[in-house]
Amino acid sequence: MTSLVLMTIETLYANTDFDLKSEIPFDTLNHELDATCCVLHYTQADDGHWHSIVESLQNDETSPRKAEKDILAIIDAIKVLTPTAKAEFNSCYLREFNIGFHCGDTWAYVHTVPPSVVRAVADAGCSIAVTLYPIRNSDGTPKE
Repeated sequence: MTSLVLMTIETLYANTDFDLKSEIPFDTLNHELDATCCVLHYTQADDGHWHSIVESLQNDETSPRKAEKDILAIIDAIKVLTPTAKAEFNSCYLREFNIGFHCGDTWAYVHTVPPSVVRAVADAGCSIAVTLYPIRNSDGTPKE
């Protein structure tokens, strides 16, 4: 009988996606966010609605990454939108900060989002979601 020895994999914050959805195009908003953030995706989906995924350009690798910095960088970009882009932003029915984690073997992993950041998200008219990405295959081996 062969026994499988698994290495311990730490749970880590991956990134925060800022997800936008609207029934109408938001080209100006997309363009302005792309000037200070990274627009990964902007398209009209099969349902006819417009979808965008935006990430922060924060590249601080000197300390563990935190959702707080990524969220605040995008909030800063939202604060300086032109009136046209702000109107497009307000027309989005989904404005969501989706915080992603690679789930490893860490017991009771905690990643705090301070009240001031939660308040800034609410003040911007946005929501917060969490996505957990499995780091192992169904047989227990690490994903590559």
